[in-house]
Amino acid sequence: GILAFAGCFLQDGAKIAENGFMQGYSMLVWAVIALQAIGGLVVAAVLKYADNILKCFGNALSIVISCLMSSVLLQEFQPDMLFVLGTLCVLVATTLYSLGVPNSLLRLTSDKAKVEDALAKV
Repeated sequence: GILAFAGCFLQDGAKIAENGFMQGYSMLVWAVIALQAIGGLVVAAVLKYADNILKCFGNALSIVISCLMSSVLLQEFQPDMLFVLGTLCVLVATTLYSLGVPNSLLRLTSDKAKVEDALAKV
């Protein structure tokens, strides 16, 4: 942050002194700044009320949705087979995580813990 600010003044110090630091900021630039700020607050809220794994799943899903919207609405992105494979992996992982651990596996781990406890007492 500080180095970038210093670099601005080194590169364009005369223009900044003449027209101010906010010169050239259009509505699009302000919209991007607002989106970045809101995104930072959302990440903080997710980490406070959820966990890091959900944040990673959210990032992966947002990338997939952004690419699909870019492909459908803007026709700027042509998904290839690797993208489709990656998207399927993200969707399967998100689904498996949201379903949780099956009860049959929970029973196996609890039975194993009971056996280990019994063996430790011997």
